[in-house]
Amino acid sequence: MQRFAAVDLGSLTVRLAVAELTGPGRFRVWRHYREVTGLGEGLACNDTLAPEAMARTLEALKSFVRVMEAQGVEVSRVAATQAVRQARNREDFLRQVRELGLSVQILSPEEEARLSLKGVLSALAPEYLAAPELVVFDVGGGSSEWAIVQPYGEPYFASLPLGVLTLSRTMPLGDPPQADAVAVLKQEIKERLEEFYRQNLQRHLGEAPRLVGTAGAVTTLAALALKMSRYDAQQVNNLILTRAQVAELTELLCRLPETERARLPGMEPAKAGVMVAGALIVLSILEIFRQDSMITIDAGLLEGVLGVMAEELSE
Repeated sequence: MQRFAAVDLGSLTVRLAVAELTGPGRFRVWRHYREVTGLGEGLACNDTLAPEAMARTLEALKSFVRVMEAQGVEVSRVAATQAVRQARNREDFLRQVRELGLSVQILSPEEEARLSLKGVLSALAPEYLAAPELVVFDVGGGSSEWAIVQPYGEPYFASLPLGVLTLSRTMPLGDPPQADAVAVLKQEIKERLEEFYRQNLQRHLGEAPRLVGTAGAVTTLAALALKMSRYDAQQVNNLILTRAQVAELTELLCRLPETERARLPGMEPAKAGVMVAGALIVLSILEIFRQDSMITIDAGLLEGVLGVMAEELSE
């Protein structure tokens, strides 16, 4: 079976998936790998990728190249998102990535949202696919991508430069988080999301859309709710997470110092520093949409890229 691979070059996390072609346009994921490198940590200050963040990310990519070589990967593709889109020094970074032998595509916000949607729909249960209207959101390190899916017509896509890493760097909360700083951050998130909702989403929506969330903030909340000792994507896919659960987890994260957040069952330690912002974003989304629950999906951008690659390899 032909093996191919995709890399999600995210603002917070770099992820690799190695897949096998199983039929025309079909694939199965063979292995997943990930490193939290914080590529976008310097963007909030001066719109540039910090040297240390670039170095960490390049080391992760070098290890990914070794994995792909060892596993007989024939074709690979790197999808770069908000951090690379925004950075004034992206060409310097991309040159170093290409020197590793990797092919990089900088995704536009709509391309990112479209690929993320493709990945989500590949894992969404049939009963949810049949919903009259879906709002799919991807909360990343540097931005949030949105798609509205209705029975007729093309999906509607939108993007908001609001992410867990950039928020955590621009609005530090203290350790443990200070109540007044948390309140300010919560208000900032609410105001930005409400304006985005009014200007970009509201006119495209019916009365009761079903919310579907993907990417790190959402999947971490799902893992925390399940108290996972070992992350299992299949348990996260199609889990119903209630607003009450998200509110309870948010309150917990807001009162713990980072070292204690990192020890919570289901928390990836490297994400403990950004998950207060992540939880506040997700809770605010539920509140703005007036929804009591959401569907969580582990699959997203990476699986979307793999799906496109599988189709191209089958031509």
